[in-house]
Amino acid sequence: MNPSVTRLTVLILTALAISLALGLHRGPPEVRKWSIKHDGLPSMKVALFADFHFSSPSDLEVLSTLKRQMIAENPDLVLFAGDYIGSHALYDDVSRETVIKSLEALAFPKPAFAVLGNHDNWDSNEAWTDAFEGSSITLIENQVDQIFLNSVEVCIRGLGDIYSGYWQAVKLPGQCEQRVITLTHDPAGLLTPNATVETLSFAGHTHCGQVAFPLIGAPVVPTRAPKDMHCGRFDRKGKGVVSGGLGSSIIPLRFGPVTAPGWELIDINSVN
Repeated sequence: MNPSVTRLTVLILTALAISLALGLHRGPPEVRKWSIKHDGLPSMKVALFADFHFSSPSDLEVLSTLKRQMIAENPDLVLFAGDYIGSHALYDDVSRETVIKSLEALAFPKPAFAVLGNHDNWDSNEAWTDAFEGSSITLIENQVDQIFLNSVEVCIRGLGDIYSGYWQAVKLPGQCEQRVITLTHDPAGLLTPNATVETLSFAGHTHCGQVAFPLIGAPVVPTRAPKDMHCGRFDRKGKGVVSGGLGSSIIPLRFGPVTAPGWELIDINSVN
C-alpha cells in the first residue's frame, strides 16, 4: 500500500478511535433538570425514569446510585415510563417480581406510577402486569387514577405503548379539569390527531437516539413522534418531557451528544 495512503488510513482510524472514546458515556447517571410552568397543577417535583433495559443482575446495581440521587433531590412523585427488560438472560437469576420490588425501593416513600414499554410487551404484557400486581407502584395502563399531591387532587393518566400496539384512547374525567399528568412509553402516543398534546405529559423510549453524532444528530430514533419530541422538553399546546433513559437496546453502548444515561427531574411551578 502507498505509504501516504497508509498514514492517512492510520490518522483516520486514530481520529475515529479518539472520537469514540471521548463520546462514550461513563460514570454515574445524569440528573437532567427541567422547569415547567403550569396553571392547573400544584408546585411539585416529578422524577421520571425510563428504559432501564435490565439484562443481568449487575445492571440492577445502578439503583443504589439512583436512590442516593433521589434522596438528594426529594421529588414528590415518581414516574416509570417502561422498558424494564433488556435481555431474557436476566431471568436466569432475577425475576420480574424482583425487578418491581427493586423499583419500589427506589421510589419509596413517594407515590409512584408506571406504564409498560415495547420490550416489556414483547416479552409478556401479562407477566409484567402480574408482576406489578400488589406492589406500591401503580401500573396505570390505559386508565386514570387520582392522587393528592401537595394538598391538590391530581389525575394521573397512563396510556399503553403505541409502538407495540397496546395504546388505547383514554378520555379525561370532567373532574380532572386541568390537573392532569399523562404518562406513556413512546411519545408518539401522546399526540392527538391534530398533532398537539392534551396535558402535561411524559414519555421515554427514544434514548435520545442512543447513538448520535455532532452536527447530524442521531441517524435512527425509533418513534413516529416529530423531531421536537425525540428528546427533552417539548411544547405542543400541552408541555412535557421525553426522557433519554438509562439503558441501551440492540447495541450495548450510548454515544454522542445528549445520549448520556440518566433520569429527569421536572420542577413544576404553579403560576397561581
